[in-house]
Amino acid sequence: MIKIIGAIFLIGGATIMGMGASAALTSREKSLKGFLEALHIMHSEIGERLTPIDELMKILAETASIPVSILFEECVREMTEKPDVPFCLIWRKEVKRAEYLKLKPSESDTIAALGNVLGRYGADEQKRGIEHTIRCVDSMHAAASEEKKRLGGLYAKLGLICGIAVVIVFI
Repeated sequence: MIKIIGAIFLIGGATIMGMGASAALTSREKSLKGFLEALHIMHSEIGERLTPIDELMKILAETASIPVSILFEECVREMTEKPDVPFCLIWRKEVKRAEYLKLKPSESDTIAALGNVLGRYGADEQKRGIEHTIRCVDSMHAAASEEKKRLGGLYAKLGLICGIAVVIVFI
């Protein structure tokens, strides 16, 4: 009886690990999609309304989807607490700290690079920087969607199979 309970726990634990890996892929794709939506809002706000960066961050903190809105909330908090720190440093720091977004290092580097343009140059230069970032994030989102489609189910099934294999070895 104890062996059966142990086997169930092993299989269940391995399956949950596989499902966790699959969930990380889903979270990454969701984060990139949220960034795309936020970048389009940024583009409109800066290009058409000439919205100041502090107001833009507040708008995005309220309108962006979770978990991306958390990043903008953190930027607003940092800008309020440390008004003397340049926005580019706040942006880069917050993007690098945002592990909850589940982004790859190259993806977070691309998004962090946007901070070098935001709030520093005229509206046209900022729009060009945002457009470039939109193109990059769009291709990253497409790659993340493909990876999720290709590997998402595989990870969950592989966890189950590994759990069964471990049980067979122990029995």
